[in-house]
Amino acid sequence: MSDTQTIQIKQLEKLRTAWQPAVEFLFGEAVPEARFSGFEIGEEVAKPVAVLDENTPYQYKIQIPARSFTNQVILLADVLQEMVKGLWPMEKNASRTNLCEGVAVFGAITGIKQVFGEESVDSYLNALKEQAFTYYDAFSYVAILLADDPQAIKKLRAVQPFLYKVEKVDFDQAGLEVERKMRDILLLTFRG
Repeated sequence: MSDTQTIQIKQLEKLRTAWQPAVEFLFGEAVPEARFSGFEIGEEVAKPVAVLDENTPYQYKIQIPARSFTNQVILLADVLQEMVKGLWPMEKNASRTNLCEGVAVFGAITGIKQVFGEESVDSYLNALKEQAFTYYDAFSYVAILLADDPQAIKKLRAVQPFLYKVEKVDFDQAGLEVERKMRDILLLTFRG
């Protein structure tokens, strides 16, 4: 590993350490099975991704694109999105839902707002709308859900800790009054 990568890994670890309490405050604690094994930086990595260990269930590392380090807003967003997903690491071959991806983007937007302000949030959301609309769309539905009940994700996770396994009945069990159409959209397989 080069000196630059060593410095970048330390920067990522500091971000993770600083933001883990906020992520858990927003969306609940990580499932007990979750094990974070570190960061990797890659020139060939197109977007941030949590990669599960083949031999240890729910152990994951986060791969960050090298180009993320050229923009501090993007870097924070990339780290936060994958940290949020790390609260409920997905099993191999599991389907991502709009709910999971929307929550991850919501976490990133919350961090951007705290650190960089509203103007950066607007720029990030506009770029997302233009370049990755499926993420913007998923975020929008989660934002509506959380506007109605800021504790909705925690309530859902109290019923089903692995957010990607949430089913329609879990909304009722969590005591959330969510229209059928909204539930259907949130639980659709993510197409991003």
